[in-house]
Amino acid sequence: MKNIFPLLAVLVLVGAGCAAQTDSQTSAEATADVEFTAGQNADEPTNGASEDSDAANVQAGLIVEIDEFGNVTTQNDVPVIEVVLGEEEDVSLDMETGNFFFSTKEIKASPGDLVRVTFTKNSGFHTFVIDELNLNFAIVEGEALTFTAPSEPGTYPIYCDIGSHRAFGMEGALIVE
Repeated sequence: MKNIFPLLAVLVLVGAGCAAQTDSQTSAEATADVEFTAGQNADEPTNGASEDSDAANVQAGLIVEIDEFGNVTTQNDVPVIEVVLGEEEDVSLDMETGNFFFSTKEIKASPGDLVRVTFTKNSGFHTFVIDELNLNFAIVEGEALTFTAPSEPGTYPIYCDIGSHRAFGMEGALIVE
C-alpha cells in the first residue's frame, strides 16, 4: 500500500501535464516535451512551439523525479508525501509517537470510513500496525497514512511491532461502531 502512493502521485502529475525529468534530459528539455503554459487548456501542449520562451514553460511547470527507493520529489527537492484520489476522509487526526507511546490511544470510526492519521511528531523508529487490515506502516514525521476502516464493527488493536515497543505500551485501538 505504501508503494502505491508514489506511483499514484506520478500518474496524477503526469496526467496533469507534468514531465518526469531523467538524468539524460535538462529541465527545459523535459518541460518542453509535455508542458503547458499558465492559463492554457491541458489538451493543447506547447511542445515548445508557442511564442512563450522555454524558460516560461519551465517556470509554469512542475517536474517530478523518482529515486531508486520510489520516493517522489519535485524540481526543488520538495518531497511529495501523499496523493489521495477521490473522496475526502471521514476521520482525520494528528498523532505524535515516541518512546513507547501513541499520543492517541483510540481512533473511532464507522464501518467503511476513510481514516487519515497524520504523524505530526515522531521520535525514534516506529510502526503503525493493524493486523486485520494487513497494515504495517513505517512512521515518518510529517507523513500521513490513509486507510479504510473495516466493514465489521469491533475493536481492532493498533500497535508498534518494533522490538518490545508494544509490551512497553505502544498500542491502542481502532474502534469501529
